[in-house]
Amino acid sequence: MKRTLISCLAFLALISCKIKSIDSSSHISEVPVLEPTEFMPGLISTKNAEFDLIFTKDNKTLFFTRRIGEEKQKIYTSHYTSTSWSKPVIASFSTDRDEYPNVTPDGNTLYFGSERPIPGRPNKGNFDTNIWKTERINGSWNTPVPLDSIINNVQAAGEEWPLHNENHFNTADGKTFYLCTMLRGEQGIDLYSTTLENEVFSKPEKLPPTINLEDKWEYAPKISPDGQFLFFQSYAREDGMGGDDIYVSKKGTNGQWTEARNLGPVINTSGNETPFGMTSDGKYFFFGKAIADPDIEDGTGRIFFIETQALSLNTLFE
Repeated sequence: MKRTLISCLAFLALISCKIKSIDSSSHISEVPVLEPTEFMPGLISTKNAEFDLIFTKDNKTLFFTRRIGEEKQKIYTSHYTSTSWSKPVIASFSTDRDEYPNVTPDGNTLYFGSERPIPGRPNKGNFDTNIWKTERINGSWNTPVPLDSIINNVQAAGEEWPLHNENHFNTADGKTFYLCTMLRGEQGIDLYSTTLENEVFSKPEKLPPTINLEDKWEYAPKISPDGQFLFFQSYAREDGMGGDDIYVSKKGTNGQWTEARNLGPVINTSGNETPFGMTSDGKYFFFGKAIADPDIEDGTGRIFFIETQALSLNTLFE
């Protein structure tokens, strides 16, 4: 009997371990998160401006952007040990005004937006950001390099932000990437997709009118881990709730993106909200809220999260 009891306990322990390994984000919260909740206040979300938090596939390393006072924003990282997250530190590759980190599913390449100048292609306008990448080699991130001119554009003399600013570069599979930019002749910022094949990116193609409205700005694209939902940020749409709202489009059975829907009052308010993305298992959705700050016109960014089930994504498209 005693031997049988020990065997049963061992079996239950094994099952428990398997369940935990399947639910790879189980360490993120010990309680249900069914309404917007600030993420680790005081450690990750602080009085500084923080935004665009993302995780590696195992959900145990995170990256986000932090701006302290008037200093240039940098990309920070934190790691989960057996019981807690480490104090965030500036990522080794973040040496300039860097922002919007996005890591590939295999964890070996990280793309980010940066103001650093592109060698041989100086910006002649008033402000410019471009997509850079760093690769993880032998456990360390190497020196970042800019993507080529098929992705990165630079301003000509007299041109101003937001023209030709590229900073978001998001992927769920390491092959199809989503970005936002404003090209010459366009009325605003739009969302585009590009495909990586044999280490070469295709010319970005503008996403359809179901997502991009001609007279509105669409930016901050974030694709769900399964590639079925595309989140983005937009302002002053007819169904807007005030400020910048988060919208989502669902990939239809024909592979086309459906008409984007406002995420609704669970997430959006009269202030500004922006999408960050999900944990790799899709359980948690992360986003930013602008908290009122008397010294900053648009408020200070805070990092929030919620269980994805609370968004009722499929119901939005019924």
